[in-house]
Amino acid sequence: MKARDALREVGSASRPVHSSALKKWRAGHAAHIMRRQMGSVSCACVFVILVMLATNLPPSLVEAIPDQRLSASHCMRRTMLSWLVAPVMSLAGSFPSMASEVDLGYEKQEGLKPGLGKKRTRVPGFTALPSGLQVKDVNPGRNGTSEAKEGDFVVFTWEGYTINYFGRPFETQTLQKMAGVDPNPVRCQIGDGTVIKGIDEGLRGMREGGIRQLYIPVELSYDEEKRLGPRPTTAGGNRALDFVMDNKGGLMDKTLLINVAVKRVYQK
Repeated sequence: MKARDALREVGSASRPVHSSALKKWRAGHAAHIMRRQMGSVSCACVFVILVMLATNLPPSLVEAIPDQRLSASHCMRRTMLSWLVAPVMSLAGSFPSMASEVDLGYEKQEGLKPGLGKKRTRVPGFTALPSGLQVKDVNPGRNGTSEAKEGDFVVFTWEGYTINYFGRPFETQTLQKMAGVDPNPVRCQIGDGTVIKGIDEGLRGMREGGIRQLYIPVELSYDEEKRLGPRPTTAGGNRALDFVMDNKGGLMDKTLLINVAVKRVYQK
């Protein structure tokens, strides 16, 4: 009996401790659930913002939530969405708008029938031109200098990247340093047909000191005979470029991203 009574006393003494621990566990578990919900809300908000930027939806989408009695979690989501959308949409408005009337069509993939290839991408922040070239000015150049036009001579440096081949670069300063080459800037006359069409068109309107990104479709890119420049200055760069441009499988996207920096514009 004494042993049984002692066990009862121990049990009764331990109940408050167990109850306190249980309350702490429940509070911690509730906090954990709340953090997970907040994380889900944040991810959902970021996803909505990306969709809005991709589809050019106005910030008024936030106000399109029905005006009804909302739960606390709905109110929290609405507030967080408002906080996140406002600065991002104002930032998006600072980029050049794309010409929405330009139909970029489909990638030219010889292994597929026309219209069955990959739909061409409109790059955010770039302006789509009727030729299919997409451009983005990183630096407009020095004020007071003339804009490059037909017949002008332009001296420029450049770098290039493949889009399909894991974004692999085929001409950069890093590749040049690794190969131990120090090439001179490229010189061409706009309209003389010595450089690829994408660069010839992309240089037009640029000033000295200007930097422009060119998203070049295959029809404005390198020719099969490799007559047009500029060509990569390293062996590795030439291999990377030719791997894409010479691919005969018919399914490779041959779009290129080329950055040009104008050093000089002059008339002869």
